[in-house]
Amino acid sequence: MKITEIKATIVEGSYPWVYFRVLTDEGLYGLAEAYPVRGVIEVVQRQLEEHLIGRDPLAIEPLYNYLLERTPGQSTGGTTLAAISAIEVALWDIKGKALGVPVYQLLGGAYRDRVRLYADVGHGTHMEDTTQAWADRAREGRDDGFAAIKFDIDHSADEHNLDPVNRGLSLGELDKMESLMAAAREAVGPGLDICVDCHGLYNVRDALLLAERLAPYNLMFLEDPVPPENIEAMAKVTAGTPIPICTGEFLHRRDGFRPLIESQACDMLHIDAASTGGLWEAKKIADLADLYYMPCAFHNIVSPLGLAATAHLAAAVRNLHTMELPYHADQVPWRWDIIQADGPLIEDGYFNVPQGPGLGVDLDADTARAHLRPGYTFFE
Repeated sequence: MKITEIKATIVEGSYPWVYFRVLTDEGLYGLAEAYPVRGVIEVVQRQLEEHLIGRDPLAIEPLYNYLLERTPGQSTGGTTLAAISAIEVALWDIKGKALGVPVYQLLGGAYRDRVRLYADVGHGTHMEDTTQAWADRAREGRDDGFAAIKFDIDHSADEHNLDPVNRGLSLGELDKMESLMAAAREAVGPGLDICVDCHGLYNVRDALLLAERLAPYNLMFLEDPVPPENIEAMAKVTAGTPIPICTGEFLHRRDGFRPLIESQACDMLHIDAASTGGLWEAKKIADLADLYYMPCAFHNIVSPLGLAATAHLAAAVRNLHTMELPYHADQVPWRWDIIQADGPLIEDGYFNVPQGPGLGVDLDADTARAHLRPGYTFFE
């Protein structure tokens, strides 16, 4: 079997949903969704495709490493690694279809057939940051069947910010952030897990002040309280609060995660397979973390196709914590119509891992065509 062509399209969803189809000379094709970063299609077309045509799609790890070698200095992260990650996922889809097994079987087998989700609700209802809006949003997540939700607490109190660039938090910001969390917790009680994301915006001192304010509300985790590149700073925050500290969304490949894991500078990892190298690389990162008894959550800002790919990975990882569902993408009412699956993917706050060959799902052509970005076709 040989790769013959790579096609791409963009559907206008909550982000630009970028899809690839890798075709073979035996009629099988593999699907994948790319991390939504500008230029990813151009990287595949101008840099990667020439190295893939005529190659064996079943030789996934050799091809992955070959693409890294062909893009020296570019594939440590960013657009190039996102492009390579997408191609890697499509190759797993082809291999699973060729062998007649789900992708999770190729990743070592499933520990579970459904994956616990946390719903990333973003901010309050209507993207407002008031105590009422946060309380209402928490109730929505609970009433939709989720047992865990995540709020973005950064920029929730910007009206009290004294300096937008110094990584500091004012007393007014801390007071408001605490009031928002108090409202959300009061609205849903102790039975719903709540976590918050800071997107790496704060310094160590103020991150610890924020953690102290939030600790009484029994958070599931606090994500990226400081920039993740400074491992020593992350370690100080981790050591200074009882709230589990989660990070990794902005790190790439094993090289980027290894110092964080080996120094145990956080309590749990947040891995995005679509940006860090694909399913096999993400699995290796999770396995390394498991040596230190460190759980892993999986980050997602993708459509249901990308979620299905991540679910196969999550099924095959021993130290799984949760998988992110971009719940704030519910402003796209047709988003679940974009995918064809054998049954419901979301039930009772869990993602059902597809059981068909490969990824076990396909894109719905009619839905995709109805929402294509102008200038694109559905892989024609």
